[in-house]
Amino acid sequence: MSRHKWILLIFVGVIVFIPVVLAVAAWMWWGSHFYDSKILDFRPTDFPAQTSGNFFYSIGDELKYASSIDSKAPTLFRGKISEYKISPEGARIAVVANNMLQIIESGSGKVLPVTPVDTIYRDSKPVGRAFFRDQDFQWSHDGKFLFLIKDEYYESKGSQLFSDHGELWRYSLETGALQSFLTPFPAFNYFFGIQGGIYFSVPTPEGNLQLKYFNGSKTVNIADPEVALITSEGLSRDFVEHPFHSFNDVDYPQAVLAAKGVTEFSSPDNKTSTLRIRGKDLLRFSEGSGLKGAYFCDDISSSNFLPSTFLPEDRYFLLNIYCGNYEGQMLIDTATGRYKTLPKDTHVYRIFNTETYPHFRINGGGIEPEYSSSWAR
Repeated sequence: MSRHKWILLIFVGVIVFIPVVLAVAAWMWWGSHFYDSKILDFRPTDFPAQTSGNFFYSIGDELKYASSIDSKAPTLFRGKISEYKISPEGARIAVVANNMLQIIESGSGKVLPVTPVDTIYRDSKPVGRAFFRDQDFQWSHDGKFLFLIKDEYYESKGSQLFSDHGELWRYSLETGALQSFLTPFPAFNYFFGIQGGIYFSVPTPEGNLQLKYFNGSKTVNIADPEVALITSEGLSRDFVEHPFHSFNDVDYPQAVLAAKGVTEFSSPDNKTSTLRIRGKDLLRFSEGSGLKGAYFCDDISSSNFLPSTFLPEDRYFLLNIYCGNYEGQMLIDTATGRYKTLPKDTHVYRIFNTETYPHFRINGGGIEPEYSSSWAR
């Protein structure tokens, strides 16, 4: 073989060999620096998990209502749900799916289309177009009305939460009519009183938030914007108020799960994490390492839509996880410690309001749930 051919072969070999070496080195470096958090001693089983009453849940885009999570249960509605609120008695669910606000009745499976909806979180707003918001809708205390906010896109700094064009409307389940209730309504946080009035929070020119009350004919201010806490007794001088409000799902992990005794804690060396529910250790997880550093795949405090939750009666716990050896939903029997995997994209919808969770705070910004360890059980 000539000298030139040897040089060419060596050159080609170097060209091929160097990328391979670099790829192997990069793979080894990546594997040593980034690795998955996993469920330790992962042994799912199968077992019946029945509650005494029915509840709303979905598997994929199929909404169901049954006493157990069963893919064969009748489907009430099909659509990807992005927002929801369950009526106070638990028999109806208002959902946003396919840019439409609809109410589904559990018994008959009847679907009541309320109105098309849109989001205030747009990069480019169609200025001047009126729409109903896809968030911040609320059930009345008696479940006869669904309240929602009508708005109009305009040039604003931010997402126009406190909209200059906001109006409060209500949908009647009895008549199917959608009618204006209070205009203007530059608010998004609001709740109801026992005499049919509505409390709502609006910004002041000074940059504070003022709580107001509309009794059906006139609007008055409640307390001073600087007051850090307004008690239920402080809402009215004439009667004892009983506020009603359906909370948002993002508040569920920090409030309800903690109050029901759900905790997670790391080992002294921070190499493992344990899920504990009401004093019982149920699952352990190994530490993972990602682009943002060390992590565990059992993040029950996640504020994503539809976080981990209990089924009715609080025996069975649905856990959302993203582990290296399993990603999806699991159902844990907190009485026996057994757990099983669920169909992909399983979500349980819960009643989360001031009746089911009566621990809340009120101030100029409106109403929000709060948590104290003394409520845990």
